[in-house]
Amino acid sequence: MLVVLALVVLGVSFWMGTYLAVYGNRGISFYLLIALIGLTVAALVAVWSETAFEVRTWGSNLFGKTALGWRRIDLANLTSAAIAAVRGNKFVVLGDGQGRVMFSEKKLGPVSDSVRRGLSEAAQRSRFAVPTDLAKLLGLPVQPGARRLGKSGNLTRVFTVLGLIAVGLITGAAVVS
Repeated sequence: MLVVLALVVLGVSFWMGTYLAVYGNRGISFYLLIALIGLTVAALVAVWSETAFEVRTWGSNLFGKTALGWRRIDLANLTSAAIAAVRGNKFVVLGDGQGRVMFSEKKLGPVSDSVRRGLSEAAQRSRFAVPTDLAKLLGLPVQPGARRLGKSGNLTRVFTVLGLIAVGLITGAAVVS
């Protein structure tokens, strides 16, 4: 699914590059292409970021319902934690050896005790330092040397998506010229 969405983003940006080379940035088709790129990028980001729209816990497992179905994170074996700011909203990003789940801090309420316990155990075992903003949000002690937000991995994904768009635009314009 991720590859298909990446190819759609590349294809639409290629199409937009050819349109720009031939017609410039005028006409209704130009704005429709921008809307189409925006929709495909939004779909790609929703799938790739593994953003959970619903979260639940069962024992030491955190389940997040993403665009591709349910994802499971073992809170007893956390390997990473971060808090990401996206358009004014904060998202908690938790990962174990099998994957990661990102969810809005607004959805933290019912699972906060389990997440707090998992992060506290990971910090005690020195797996990683809990980011200071996340520690403050959950009422955990702030560890010395901890980053403010942690590494969510989202910046790399953003640059990859922007790179796909740039490659498509440049290639499309070069083919027509």
